[in-house]
Amino acid sequence: MFGRIFAIVFVSALAFAGTAQAAPAAAGNTALVLTVQYSDVEDNAFKATVLTCGRGDSHPRRAQACATLASAGADLQSIRSDDRACTFIYAPVEVTMFGFWRGKPVSEVQTYPNSCVMLAHTGAVFDF
Repeated sequence: MFGRIFAIVFVSALAFAGTAQAAPAAAGNTALVLTVQYSDVEDNAFKATVLTCGRGDSHPRRAQACATLASAGADLQSIRSDDRACTFIYAPVEVTMFGFWRGKPVSEVQTYPNSCVMLAHTGAVFDF
């Protein structure tokens, strides 16, 4: 829970600071907080990162994640699955993406039946 609060505060501060300084270039501004909450099967692990599609963000696969989001218009449901084979083990994983994508507000939450299915449907975006 503390991690989510920290992430919300961080992205809010980042977004407001970025838009206040560069309002004319708002169409290119990207600042997304990405979170992954695993189920109790995976010890309720919680991970979060910031994706800006620029230097200095903390996402380990920044280029691939940004390319995936660009091709889907930052809509998680529009990302094409890579059709990998996954087990039928039910261990739900909830992902969230909120902030700004190219200057436009984004707020999405999706739940997948397990981490394999989540990675198949989101590619590099939540692979951190």
